[in-house]
Amino acid sequence: MSRAQQLSRLAVTSILAVFLSSSGFADSHVRIVRLSSVEGQVQIDRGTGLERAILNTPIVEGMRLVTGNDGLAEVEFENESALRLADNSEVSFSQLLLSDTGAKLTQVEVAKGVVYLDAMSKGNDVYRVKVGNTVLVAHHDALLRLSVTPTELKAAVLKGEVQVEGGAQALSIHKKETLTVSLDDASKSTVASGIETTRYDSWNKEREDYSKTYAENAGYGGPNRAYGLQDLNYYGNFFYASGYGYVWQPYGFAGSMAAWDPYSNGAWMFYPGMGYAWASAYPWGWLPFHYGSWAFLNGMGWAWVPGGAYNGQWYAGNFLTVPRIVRAPANWTAAAPPSVPANAATPRIVTVGTVNATALAIPGGRILPNFASLVPGHKVGSATQSFAQTATPGEHSTFAARTSTVSATHQGHVFAAPARSVSLAAPEMSGMRGVASPNAGQGVHSSAGASGAHTASGSAHK
Repeated sequence: MSRAQQLSRLAVTSILAVFLSSSGFADSHVRIVRLSSVEGQVQIDRGTGLERAILNTPIVEGMRLVTGNDGLAEVEFENESALRLADNSEVSFSQLLLSDTGAKLTQVEVAKGVVYLDAMSKGNDVYRVKVGNTVLVAHHDALLRLSVTPTELKAAVLKGEVQVEGGAQALSIHKKETLTVSLDDASKSTVASGIETTRYDSWNKEREDYSKTYAENAGYGGPNRAYGLQDLNYYGNFFYASGYGYVWQPYGFAGSMAAWDPYSNGAWMFYPGMGYAWASAYPWGWLPFHYGSWAFLNGMGWAWVPGGAYNGQWYAGNFLTVPRIVRAPANWTAAAPPSVPANAATPRIVTVGTVNATALAIPGGRILPNFASLVPGHKVGSATQSFAQTATPGEHSTFAARTSTVSATHQGHVFAAPARSVSLAAPEMSGMRGVASPNAGQGVHSSAGASGAHTASGSAHK
């Protein structure tokens, strides 16, 4: 790219940033994104001080996220872009803006640590990462790793390119280049060819691969694309229910969901201007609790109904703070959110059931992938079970084979690759027929069995 092209692109970026960050009538601050992964010590500040982070916490503008010595976290944006924090890192979400044209501006300020920006921007979306007086801008399909100490910023471009603001001159940093900036004097910056590897690269790559592998439905029911969809495809599947269209259930629940309550494990979290929003403790608990509705189906138990009008937009009136129930079993009463806090002494977070640092797994369903195991020296935790039935060790394992040595070019995955082909001939039951989705994560959902039978392939995805 020529210097003239660099200056032109930088000018366009600056104009858009000024437009979106101004107080003009087109601005909207109603974007809500998702805390999509929490491993180890992770805290969040919603304006009331640091508190333990809970999986699927809605992230809004102004919030701060901090990881401890063994903490790993991921925030997923609407277009499946993601921000990933290694241990001892801290970021704040200073801007989550939306223009009337649909363009989104995300600005994240990094205070310390190792942070990855996986930007899969579409259209005019812009991702800005601010460290001191230096701002790095990503537009389309870029992967950026930032290492921030009190005196220095190192920004390595692993994919695509990013632009740099705040220095003495306009810069574009390309793939396999590293920018080094003195935080005491931003004019003291260098760009060098090559990037160093870190102990977190394999973990970041695995999170990236997981999203790419499971993030789409190829016309098999439910949303075609949505943030949080990868977890639905991995932990369960869609099937056709008479009178509802395509609905979704997690693996392991068939025939046993009558006693399960959608509100059984999670937390009510208070947000000024929005009230209490539900944060589910299940790894798949984003889409089913903030869009569509839950219905209790005869012979099948609870299922999530996305509805036919889903278009991927989550703004204003489309985001549900409280799950919607369209059909419930007899004598069942939905849990209600707590009363709106009257003063600062009223709890801002009210937990329900078992809420731990580790996402909840379902016996008989998918085992939680241990992404943290890819970080050498990281303390490996175990999944927390909150059901009466405990999974037998080694049973229902869907882990792919792994090499004994973890490296940046690791083979295999800690999650199971999608099946290349899945077929199912299930008898009708209560007006429903089980339907298998090849892209829905190698699971076979059968309405004929009370045990929630499913098959899985353990082959490595390459």
